[in-house]
Amino acid sequence: MRYLPIILLCAVGFAQAGIYKTYDKNGNAVFSDAPTHDAQEVVEKPVMVVPALPKTVIDLKTQPIGKNTSATEPIDYQVIFSNIKTNDTLRKEDNALPVGVILNPPLWKEHHLQISLDGKQISKDSFSFVIEPTLLERGQHRLEAVIITNKKKIVKTEVVDFFIQQSSVAGKKG
Repeated sequence: MRYLPIILLCAVGFAQAGIYKTYDKNGNAVFSDAPTHDAQEVVEKPVMVVPALPKTVIDLKTQPIGKNTSATEPIDYQVIFSNIKTNDTLRKEDNALPVGVILNPPLWKEHHLQISLDGKQISKDSFSFVIEPTLLERGQHRLEAVIITNKKKIVKTEVVDFFIQQSSVAGKKG
């Protein structure tokens, strides 16, 4: 009886099978816990690592693809811009900024989403777009989301004013 714990520990060691790698007739790698005559034991178990997505990407992916087909027309929407908010300052040399639009409720079947930057339409019925700070002049800029009906009646407007800052070259010795 006093040797039972030692026997159990040895049995546990034998119970943990290794991982073996072999190839099938088509050349595909096959991993198994049962060895075959031509299998090689894998020292480390193969692990697939999938990095987490940023929250903004997840929010964009969960935005409904199709339109809201309910019979009731929404009278108002909540409009949220991801990655940018009022009074944000971007530097002219910054990388492109992906921006998403999240609507609650989802866009109704007879409504359209128009996105404008400084009064120029940059997107229609798309929930994501890119702001390129390198292409914008320094100063204040206006991003506007407008939801309109098929008859061009405005249902909702959401505005975000942001700024582009440019590094000064004054006083730098070159």
